[in-house]
Amino acid sequence: MNQSVLFMLFFLVYTFLMIYSGRSGFYDTYNVRDFFVAGNSLGVFLSTATFVATWFSAASFLGLGSSLYIYGVSSIIYSILQWFAGAIFLFFLASRIKDYDILTFSEFFYVRFNSRLMQFSVAFLMIVSYILYITMQIKGFGLVTEMLLNIPYDAAILLVYLYILYTTFGGLYSVVKTDAVNTFIIVAASISFGLFIIRANHGVANIIAGAANINTLPVSGWETPTPRGGLLDISCGGLQPPIYLFTSFFGWGLGLAANPQYAIRMISARDKSVARKMVIFSIAVLSVVYAFIIAGSIGLRVLIPTAPHINNIDEIIPSLFSGIAPGYSVGIILIGIIAASVSTANSELLLIANSFTNDIFKNLYFGQLDDDRMLFLNRVVIAAAGTVSLILSFNPPIKVIEFGGNIWGVFASSTFIPLYAGVFMKKASGHAVEAAFFAGLTSYLLFLATIPYLANSTPNNIHPGLFAFAVSGLAFIIAQRRSNDAKH
Repeated sequence: MNQSVLFMLFFLVYTFLMIYSGRSGFYDTYNVRDFFVAGNSLGVFLSTATFVATWFSAASFLGLGSSLYIYGVSSIIYSILQWFAGAIFLFFLASRIKDYDILTFSEFFYVRFNSRLMQFSVAFLMIVSYILYITMQIKGFGLVTEMLLNIPYDAAILLVYLYILYTTFGGLYSVVKTDAVNTFIIVAASISFGLFIIRANHGVANIIAGAANINTLPVSGWETPTPRGGLLDISCGGLQPPIYLFTSFFGWGLGLAANPQYAIRMISARDKSVARKMVIFSIAVLSVVYAFIIAGSIGLRVLIPTAPHINNIDEIIPSLFSGIAPGYSVGIILIGIIAASVSTANSELLLIANSFTNDIFKNLYFGQLDDDRMLFLNRVVIAAAGTVSLILSFNPPIKVIEFGGNIWGVFASSTFIPLYAGVFMKKASGHAVEAAFFAGLTSYLLFLATIPYLANSTPNNIHPGLFAFAVSGLAFIIAQRRSNDAKH
């Protein structure tokens, strides 16, 4: 079968699956609680599926895959290790966050601390951050759809715009049911990718032996070759400073632990037991997925030691793989990347709308908003926020994985301490969490703007999340002590 026809067939099947699975959300949604948190009714299967699909984004396939191809195992330290470390916090959070009857992440700070300021500020931060993060997903979709359908990037991203709007308009029921389909596709795509590359290298042992001898330029036209043995070295032979890799925990790790989308998945679970099982089962599934992504990406470097010159390094994996694999295998991988992009984007788009209506608009609007008006307003915001993300995607970030690390760093620096102090410290005060939030957020943005001017210095090699998290913690301690002294 002609490859273009085959790719079109894959795309049409995926489109049908999204339409069919997403439509039931419109029928299952009767009120705001259904739309926001699926009526707090999700069982283990759907909770796990939506958790995995939301976690595994375009950054995980395109950004991480390209990083593994270029820097080898050091990319595991930078991202996967930190993500899984952050998931440990989520397991403990799952046991406590469901004690609060909330519809949105930001509402927690009002219920727990009676702080409208925190509710407004966290909601605003979520809206801005998620709009930027969605641009990464649209970019990922655009890159692979451009290859899949042989259409211009600008035209390709218009398609994802339609996908994410449709799957989000039905609320969380639509999102989780499409996520279930997307999770199966993501798992199948990652395993297919890894197995094909392992077989092409005649086994994992040959990938390890071959990677140890790579000493070529990773991409044609680059100035710095990979040092021999660098692909298996945690610092890539000195190209990746270890201090930066490990301090990325204050971006990826703590950022994931404080990410609102995972807290909402816990709130949507049927009970605490389901919420805890969701985290454990999701990590098990993701461990398998990442194992094949790692083997596939490094094995691809062994097969093709130097990638031809490309415009964007996030294109490395799909462009190289399409040159060596049969059409059906390439189709599965590309659809898997599309599934990763759509499933993360629609989840965040829904949270943007919910935060705006519930945490900002509802508190500023002094009239009554019944459920029908709230649902209508949510869909208007979904369309507006999706459009803004689409416009920003015409000039997407260069490296999706570093861009994503900084967005998660903002959450780590601002909301981690307020969230976990609120859940686990009975005596935590509203003034203390407000101080932690604003000090951390301001510090992160300041360090992010300053560090590029400190080239070749130690601070330039430290993730800005470390500084900002320390400032946030210090502000919390000082304000908490002042609150305690005031009580006495």
